[in-house]
Amino acid sequence: MRQGRTAWHFICRQCGLEKTTLIPQINEIQTINETQRAQALQNLRTHNFATLLSWLEQQCANQQPAGQRPTLLEVGCAHGWFLQQAQANYAAQGIEADHAMAQQTQAKEMAVRSGLFPHILKADERFDLIVFNDVLEHIPHVSSVLQHCHQHLNPGGYVVINAPDSEGIFYRLSKWLTYLGLDASFKRMWQWGLPSPHLYYFNTATLKKIATANHFSMHSTMPLPSITLDGLIERIQYTGNHSKIKSWIIFYLIKTFLPWLQAAKPDIRVWLLKKE
Repeated sequence: MRQGRTAWHFICRQCGLEKTTLIPQINEIQTINETQRAQALQNLRTHNFATLLSWLEQQCANQQPAGQRPTLLEVGCAHGWFLQQAQANYAAQGIEADHAMAQQTQAKEMAVRSGLFPHILKADERFDLIVFNDVLEHIPHVSSVLQHCHQHLNPGGYVVINAPDSEGIFYRLSKWLTYLGLDASFKRMWQWGLPSPHLYYFNTATLKKIATANHFSMHSTMPLPSITLDGLIERIQYTGNHSKIKSWIIFYLIKTFLPWLQAAKPDIRVWLLKKE
């Protein structure tokens, strides 16, 4: 590892994987207002989840015999937005590490277990798909996680990784700003100071190397939008803790440059790994 842009940011010399020494403190500190977080993220997430599920139907076609619904496990299901949509076509269940959040999602009558992957699973449990929506980058020891995924997948099963992309325009811009001594946006990208900071930033090349080392092949990949105007003002106010006036100024600046931002490299990507 070599030193990255801050004292807590490092880059692998061999594969280029970016990682951090920040420490997760789920269930230990609670600094997130979940009501505000839901208002800021729900529109974008539910839109992207619908796109993701439609894509998976195409990519994983003919995986199951006729008449059987594929089994799906979402690790870190949070509010249950993905599970709610996935239940239409999958035998879907979730795991959530945040005990309070798990209870809220269980109250919506979804099959959710409170605990950590893979410890909460039985040794003989197998799934057709294991899904990480904005989760894998928060879990220590990513290679170990993929090894456990391999053990808990049926033959020919898939791992779905929906995560920030280190090739994305906003992430690369935040890194560039650190050269000017401006590290606030870089910290936000890593969720510095939150109970569950980012521990990794992947891209297609780095993730392919990790997948190959753990007996997965890179099946396919697709981008997802990181910005939509619907719900954007709530997201700006939540993530930046700005005044209303400043939030609306930022909103109109983003709206003005949105076509250019949409044409640039996306900050969210889905990688589909197939068990070998």
